[in-house]
Amino acid sequence: MKRKIYVGMDVHKETIRIACLTNNTKEIVKEQQIKHNEVQIKKFVNKLKSEWNEIHSCYEAGVTGYPLYRYLKSLGVNCILVAPGKIPRQSSDKIKTDKRDAIKLAKLLRSGELESIHVPSEEDEAVRDYLRSRDSLRLDLGRNRQRLMKFLLRKGITYSATKYWTVSHNKWLNNLQFNNEILQETFNDYYSRVRVQEENLKAMDKRIQEIAESEPYREKVGILRCFRRVSA
Repeated sequence: MKRKIYVGMDVHKETIRIACLTNNTKEIVKEQQIKHNEVQIKKFVNKLKSEWNEIHSCYEAGVTGYPLYRYLKSLGVNCILVAPGKIPRQSSDKIKTDKRDAIKLAKLLRSGELESIHVPSEEDEAVRDYLRSRDSLRLDLGRNRQRLMKFLLRKGITYSATKYWTVSHNKWLNNLQFNNEILQETFNDYYSRVRVQEENLKAMDKRIQEIAESEPYREKVGILRCFRRVSA
């Protein structure tokens, strides 16, 4: 049985373009496109395993995330993810196709010119997604607060104090009344969105605190807290 084969993959949501090289030839051993699903991936890997006893593969990190990486690893395939900005470029690379990209990755993998990125565990990835969701919520809350205050400004209603979104400010908002029924409903809609998102943000912050105090994050968070203005 032949020893090593190098697999470059150009990965998309629906398809994966694949190019395979060996140590012994400059020619492409295999080049094809498969559907991006586990059935087709496993079928392709099993075919390679019937001919080669060591499979090395790579693809660019991107919007498709890490499921392909993890699935290939579960099948016993060596796989690395590479950052697009760290891939060596040449002037001839201006013409890009899926096939060209797959072949280039296979060649660079074989020559050892690719630098792998860190792939988080599924737990770490879940926490990171939660933090991103929290950040999106914070931004959405800020936008909805601005919409509410701009609505009030258009109606000639202003808050006399300097600080917004304090206990006093929320009390003031709660007491606002409009003579026009539709305007009242509009205000209620704007304000209810803000209140719901404020409560959701508090709940997420509480959950993040719980995560920070649990393993395996407690020690790392404790180290970060030693620096000024860092909290979790």
